[in-house]
Amino acid sequence: MKRAYLFVASATAVVSASADAGIVGFSAFWRVAANGNKVVDLVAVMQNSSDRLLNVYNVNTSSTFIQQPGTATRGFKPDAASSTRSNIVDSFCTIGVEGGAPYEGQYYASGGTSADGGFSTGWTTLGTHIPANAGWFLSPPTLADNRAESLSHFSGFRENSNTAAANGTFGVWAGHWVFTGSTSSAIITISGTSKDGLSGNTGTHTATNFQQLPAPGAIALLGVVGLASRRRRA
Repeated sequence: MKRAYLFVASATAVVSASADAGIVGFSAFWRVAANGNKVVDLVAVMQNSSDRLLNVYNVNTSSTFIQQPGTATRGFKPDAASSTRSNIVDSFCTIGVEGGAPYEGQYYASGGTSADGGFSTGWTTLGTHIPANAGWFLSPPTLADNRAESLSHFSGFRENSNTAAANGTFGVWAGHWVFTGSTSSAIITISGTSKDGLSGNTGTHTATNFQQLPAPGAIALLGVVGLASRRRRA
C-alpha cells in the first residue's frame, strides 16, 4: 500500500562537498511516446547502490514543459495517483521512487519531495516553466525513496552530462519531463547533493548546459534505422 505523508514546511540546506561522495553526473532517458510527446526521465547518477540523493538545486532551463490539466496535477509537485514513469502527459519533479521500489509494476515519484524557496511559482499552481535557481529535496532524507537504483530500470535512449555519468550503472530519479513532439532541445543546468552510502560523507556535482535530448536530426536518423530494420524483417 502506498504511503501517505504529512509535510512540515522547511528550507533546504546545502551540505558541504566531499571528494568521495556518490553523485558523478546526470543522465536523461528519453523516448517518443505513442501520443507524439517526447518524455524524459532525468537521473542523478551515483557511484554505489547505497548512495542517496538529498536534493537538486540551482536548476536553470528555458524549456517549456507540458502539464496535465486538473487541480491535482497542475504543477511540478508529484501527484500520488498519476506521477509515474509511464505518464506521457504530465511533467513533475521527484527525489527517487515512492517507497524505494515499484508498486504493482509502476514506479511512483516520491511523495516526500518538497520544493525549496526558489520554486516561488509553479510547484502547486499551473506552470509550464521551472523558476530560475529553483530546486527540490526529500523530507525527511532518511526515507528509502532516495537510495540509488539500477539504471536498467529506465527505458528509452540515454544522454549523459559527462563520461562518468555515461559509465554509471546506479542513479536516483530526479525529474520526469514531457515535451511537445516538436521540441528539439531541453538544456538544463542543475546541481545535486548526495550522501555516500559507504562513507557517510556528502558531496555535490553540477552539470552545466546539459542537453537532455539528442542533437537535431538524431531522432530522424533513428526513424530511418527503424524503417530499414522493419524492411529487412519483411
